[in-house]
Amino acid sequence: MDKWRKAAETLKDGGVVIIPSDSSYGIAALAQDKKAVEKVYQIKKREPGKPSLVIVCSIEQAKQLVEFTPLAEKLVADYWPGGLTLVLKANNPDFSPLIYGENQCLAVRLPDKKELRDLAGQFGPFILPSANFNGQPAPFSKADVDLGLIKLVDFFLDEPTDGNMVSTLVDVRRVEPVILREGSLKLLNRNREAKS
Repeated sequence: MDKWRKAAETLKDGGVVIIPSDSSYGIAALAQDKKAVEKVYQIKKREPGKPSLVIVCSIEQAKQLVEFTPLAEKLVADYWPGGLTLVLKANNPDFSPLIYGENQCLAVRLPDKKELRDLAGQFGPFILPSANFNGQPAPFSKADVDLGLIKLVDFFLDEPTDGNMVSTLVDVRRVEPVILREGSLKLLNRNREAKS
């Protein structure tokens, strides 16, 4: 069986998988599967209330999850798919409360990597925090993935990552963007530069 198909089947069945992204390896669980989401947080020893980014297959799917602002519309037109994660107010916060930030916000991203978009299109949005224990660096190569972590998940898709920098995380709920994490895109105030 193809490895991506195996990962998809595992997710569909409520499992937790380590998969390569366009940056590092991440731990995936379907966002609507509260037990699987809780398992990710337990495995990573991630503190409750620390939100996880949600991977979507399209702008339309993102708009089902969050309330787009004019600023969000402009940024996704320039940078999606790509290394930009947007923090916006959730439309219908019916996922596990673990993945929401304060004030019922979600962090959403439409990635460059086709396999990730295909997974979200087939089975729905999924969380994808980095595949590490809390406090450890994100793993960009197979050798960097903690063997102890691999033993705790249901499947490890051990193909190489694309090796890009982590996504730039931006709060776009208001008129001006607030950069929460610098990453693969360099945003200076409202100026939108080309991808670095």
